[in-house]
Amino acid sequence: MLTRELLEKLLVAWPDENGISHNPELYNAWLERTRRYDARIIQNALGHERILALTDKQKALLEKNYQKLLSEKDITDVSDAEILGRYELITEHISPSVTEEIFAAYRKCKQIHWEMVKRCLA
Repeated sequence: MLTRELLEKLLVAWPDENGISHNPELYNAWLERTRRYDARIIQNALGHERILALTDKQKALLEKNYQKLLSEKDITDVSDAEILGRYELITEHISPSVTEEIFAAYRKCKQIHWEMVKRCLA
């Protein structure tokens, strides 16, 4: 919870209509604190195992998805079920790990094939 003094300083530091802050250090520190808090809520909802199991592509997709969600809603209005639902959407439907592994194997085979063709033509 913000103290009255900090809230008053933050209001003064808030960027104006031109995007200029009178105290960018304070404002940026507050933004970072908010991002860390949001990340903790999401981490608690997902659990350590789910996060470690993510591929790089899934992480990028989830980060983008959660950023969109948090631009529309405050983290306090987001339920664990909503966080898990977006996780499942990404990891089971949009970019399943198995699909990524298949594409990686395909790319590797394709690369090996072209290297063999180049050797034969040389």
